Amino acid sequence: MKILHVINNLGAGGAEKLLTDILPLMKREGHEVAVAISNGSNNVAKFETIFSEAGITVIDYKTSFYNPFITFKLLKTIKRGQFNVVHAHLFPSQYWLAFAALFLPKKVRLVKTEHSVFNERKQYKILQPLERFVYARYQKIIGITQLVQENLSAWLRKSDIVVIHNGVNLAEMEAAKTNQLQGNVSPIASEGFSILMTGRFDGIHKDQKSLIEAVNLLDESIILYFAGNGPAIEEIKTFAAQTAAKDRIHFLGMRTDVYALMAQVDLNVLSTNTEGLSGVALESLASGKPFIGSNVEGVKDIVPDNSFLFPKQDPNALAAKISEVKNDPSQATHMVNIALEHVKKFDISLMVTNYLAVYKDVLDEEQ
Repeated sequence: MKILHVINNLGAGGAEKLLTDILPLMKREGHEVAVAISNGSNNVAKFETIFSEAGITVIDYKTSFYNPFITFKLLKTIKRGQFNVVHAHLFPSQYWLAFAALFLPKKVRLVKTEHSVFNERKQYKILQPLERFVYARYQKIIGITQLVQENLSAWLRKSDIVVIHNGVNLAEMEAAKTNQLQGNVSPIASEGFSILMTGRFDGIHKDQKSLIEAVNLLDESIILYFAGNGPAIEEIKTFAAQTAAKDRIHFLGMRTDVYALMAQVDLNVLSTNTEGLSGVALESLASGKPFIGSNVEGVKDIVPDNSFLFPKQDPNALAAKISEVKNDPSQATHMVNIALEHVKKFDISLMVTNYLAVYKDVLDEEQ
């Protein structure tokens, strides 16, 4: 197959990271694979390197995500590259590909992955006809969880949306545990009980403030690290600086060695308000260290059981959960053991197999 993936950019998001895991595997299966992006000015350099080393072409249109003329650029790319499967991720890229579909031959088959339950456009009933028109251009729509599928089905009044869970690159996780850290020096203190939260500082979906408040309730042996960046990071830094725990809270910025950091700390935490299907949660479960996450969709449906969860936006409950893991090494070891076994069900190779099966199905439908 000749497969083109379409996404806004290769920034520091979950969908973008996912492509760096699955596309090289598709390439190794013998398929021709490329990526089209609207604007690469904020690309993560590591993601670009992964694609380059895998022989995957990245086509950068170098324009605004919201420029409708991307439609015509996509048309040219698809026809010139003779792609027969084109797979869209995220808004607004999915719109431009849907409009391009009006001018493509039927042998070009379109697939769309819905990565999140959260869709701002659902707030506006007036947009529903446009949304239905756009999604109807796709021969197959994939939801990353059952809830994503159910919500999108209700919004579009469409019943044939399939569920394919996101995966985690277990082989890369294992290799990262022994690889050198970025800069060859670990930022994680050898003393105390270290906690890592990895995630974008967006001020909406992720809830770094509750974790900061929880750490502020705990003793001085607790040291908190944040890996990631985003528009709300300065606000979160200011919030942390106003707490008594400020000297125990460290912001590491964007890291290319998150897997190695996850394997170094004593506990990985994801404090969040909403998730599609959390890649960070899966990676944390595979890290060989304990993990706890907010009791929200996209986390609660992928952890082994409720012992891995705490109520969202509840610093007191989160502090109690951290203390529980810290003070009971046998429980921590038990959590790690069942997590490592559980996460095998989400190996990235299974996800790639399911995606390729969808591509084959939509191509067979045209024959």
